[in-house]
This record gives sequence, C-alpha cells and structure tokens, in this order.
Amino acid sequence: MSHNEGTVMKNLIPPGRSESIWNKKTTYSPFCPSFPPGTVGKSDKFHWVSGKPGPLFRWFLAGILLSLLILQGRPLMAAGSDLTFAKALDEMLIRNESMQTARSEIGQKEYEARAARGLDLPRVTLSGRLTRISDPIYLDLNPIRDVILAMHPTVPPAMVPSFRETIQDDTFFKAQLNMVWPVYTGGKITAAKKAADADVRESEAKMHGTAGTLTSELARYYFAVRLMNQVLNIRTEVKNALDQHLFQARRMQEEGFIARTEFLHARVANAQADRERKAARRDLDIAGTALANILASDDAVNPSTPLFLLPGIDPADFFIARIRENHPAINRIQAVKDKARENLRAVRSELYPEVYLFGMRELYKDDLTALDPSWALGVGVNFTLFDGLSRSNRIMAARKMEEQAELTHHKLIRDLKTLVLSRHQELMKDSEQFDALQASLDFAEENLRVRKRSFEEGLATSLDVVDAQMSLAGIQVERMKAAYSFDVALAQLLEACGRGADYPRYLAGAIIKVEN
Repeated sequence: MSHNEGTVMKNLIPPGRSESIWNKKTTYSPFCPSFPPGTVGKSDKFHWVSGKPGPLFRWFLAGILLSLLILQGRPLMAAGSDLTFAKALDEMLIRNESMQTARSEIGQKEYEARAARGLDLPRVTLSGRLTRISDPIYLDLNPIRDVILAMHPTVPPAMVPSFRETIQDDTFFKAQLNMVWPVYTGGKITAAKKAADADVRESEAKMHGTAGTLTSELARYYFAVRLMNQVLNIRTEVKNALDQHLFQARRMQEEGFIARTEFLHARVANAQADRERKAARRDLDIAGTALANILASDDAVNPSTPLFLLPGIDPADFFIARIRENHPAINRIQAVKDKARENLRAVRSELYPEVYLFGMRELYKDDLTALDPSWALGVGVNFTLFDGLSRSNRIMAARKMEEQAELTHHKLIRDLKTLVLSRHQELMKDSEQFDALQASLDFAEENLRVRKRSFEEGLATSLDVVDAQMSLAGIQVERMKAAYSFDVALAQLLEACGRGADYPRYLAGAIIKVEN
C-alpha cells in the first residue's frame, strides 16, 4: 500500500478502533470488490462480524439500492393518490383556469345585465359650482328715480332710496340636486336589457362548451397515462423475455449449438428492447406531466380508471338527434342572434322621440338671484329631425348583422352533423381495430411459443425468436392504442353532439376493461 493509500485508509478508521486490522495484508472480498484488502471480517462496524453486517455496510447497501431505484426511474414513495376519471373531471372543472375564467366572465355579464336594468330608473346627480365673473351684474333704475324727483320737487332726494339693485355678485356658488327620468325611448332601453341578458346566455353557453372541450382533453391526457403505463409494462416484459433469450443464446453459443452471429443478434435485440423500455418510461412521465397540468395540480396524479370499450355503440342518428338538445355551440349562436335582433331594435328606436322627466333642487340658496328658482320640475322631449341618413344606414347594417347570425346558425347545425358522423365513424373504426387485433394477438402468442420451442431444439434461429417477440409486443401495443383511441373518440363524439357531461355516465355503466 502506498503512503497516500495508507493515509486515506487511516481517515476511514472508525473512532476507538485499532489501526492494525486495516494494515493486514489479505485479499479483496468478492462481495465488496471496492474495499481495501484486509477489511472483510476484521471491522464489526464496516464489514461482517459473526456473519452479520455492520452499520456502515448496511448504509452502503442502502445507497446502492437507492441508486438503482433512481436509475430505473421508480418513485421511492407514492407520488399521488389514485384518481378516478369522474373525480378528476370534478377537480378539473373546479380548478382549471379556463373554467375559472369562464365562470368569471359569466359573473361579469350578470353585473352588466344588472346595470342595464337600471336604465329604467331615474338618474339623480349632485352638482356644485363656484363661479367668478368679470363684474357684478346690476339693475339700474335711477333714471326713473330722477324723473320722479323732477315731478315732485318738494320731495327731498334723500327721502327716495336708490333704484340700483345688485342682481349677481362677481363671485357666487351654486349646489343643485338634479334628476332625469326617461319615460319613453322608443324601445332602446328594453333592447339594451334584452341584449345584456343575451350576453349572459352566451357566456353560459361558452362555459358549457369549454367544459365539453376540457372533458375531451382530460380523456386524452388521462387515458394517455394509462396507455403509456401499459406500453411500459409491455416493453418491460419484452426486455425480461429477451434477457432470458440472451442467456439461453449465450449458453448455446458456448456449447457450440449456435453460431456467434446468433448470439450477437440476440444482444442487438436486447439492447433495442432496453431502449424502447426507457423511451416508454419517459413517455409515461411526459403524459403524467400533461395530466397534472390540465388538472392544475402541482402533485403527480395516478389515474385508476382503466382503458375500456363499450359492449354496444348507439347508431349515429342517436347522437345527431342530441345536437339540438341544449348544445353549447347552438345556444351560443342563438344568443348572438338575439343580440343582433335587439341591436336592430335599438337602432330603430332612434326614429322615435325620447321623452323624459326632469327636476332640480337648489341646495345653497344664499347666492340665488331674483331670477333663479329654488326648485323646478318638467318634461323634456328630444327628437332628431335629420342626421345625414346615419340612422337609415345603421338600420341596414343591423339587418345585415342579423342575417349573418341566422346564416351562421344554419351552417353550424350542418357542420355539427358532419362532425358527429365523422366522430362516430372513428369510434366504430377503433372498436373494429381492437377486435381485429385480438385475433392477431392470439396468433402472435402461439407463434412466439412455437419459435421459442424450435430455438431450444435447434430448429429455429435467434432472429426467428426475436421477430416473434417483437411482433407480439407490437400487436399488444397497437391493441392498447386502439382502446385508447376508442376512449378519446367517445369523448370527442359526446363533445360534438353537446353531451360531453355524459362521459362519466358511460364509465359508470357496462364497460369492457381491456388492460392486461
């Protein structure tokens, strides 16, 4: 042992232990090849005493196990509790920011509708003004006084007061309470209130549409985690099977039953299986991150509802008939039509006069003049006689807006029918693909069994076994992908016909669980 190695070993000696047992020249332990010579069986703290591991040795083994778990990507504890799809949907509708934004928009529109209802009520304002003018205003009647004195010369001028009166000082203050109450507006206020109510209905329909879209997205992300978990299991089984095949190939090559090329092919296939297993692990992590994001959750989520199929699928006409039953998109465009109609009424109201009541009450009377009243009430009328044909053009524009909304409504219904038919065809295709893959799966399993037996007997090559194993794994993955596509297609079909909220009801009914 060199001087430096001896110094390092000395630093590793537990306190209170003899240094001599570390300096004895023995061989390396086959169980702990990285330990220095002469340590196994000599230190009861670091190694074995009476066949039992010391505490430092147990910490060393725990560190190795911890490293292996980290390298395999396995969590040390449960990252999240099991979550059914129905529970995940409830949490998403509460916590997702898009739903919170939609609910906030409904609240905004409701307050705007309340504000529109106040247009029928009188408007009361309080105003105050402090004014300074250039000169005071006087009423001078002294010329009349002079005439009177001339007609009565016996009257002393001092006995007759001045006929000059101050009407308005150069600085004065006014405080008034004013009221305006619309009595007739030609239907403008009624149109504004109905348009505000239509805004509320539009925002509610928008929220229901957002919920349907998020349900489809949740199905896509939720069952993607289940799919990736199944793929990881399949890739792990393939890796384990090819590990066993590689062991057999090595043994048979050493015994001379197969050529080295067969063994090398088994090693290449084993490495490929390892790559695919690691890729599946990463795909599972990515899917889990996406699921946690749509649920607005900072913690990992463990979905518990398995991939499934339905024992029977309703015909396309059944889903098409559901389109007109409270579809969010149709309700939204209907609200737009209502707003366009009320906009036309509001523009037409400009052809009629506006009648209103008004009132005034002076609160500070000290600066009132002889000409200013302390209060006033009245009726007012506004009527536009000519505005350069603006009203006529606005009416025509409002009619075109109403026409556009009606055309959009008809096109939307036709597009929704086409979309429902397309989604239904995709759903049927995925169901048929799964059934077809089930038959292929049976053949692939039998083929693998035969190939393995033939290889053991020297009648088949390693390539035959690997191809059979990979073929079986490919069919198993495609089968799970078909089930995943079916689950997502069902959610998209229900969204297309406006029944996205019914997805948990299908899960609660009779389903066929397809996971291994």
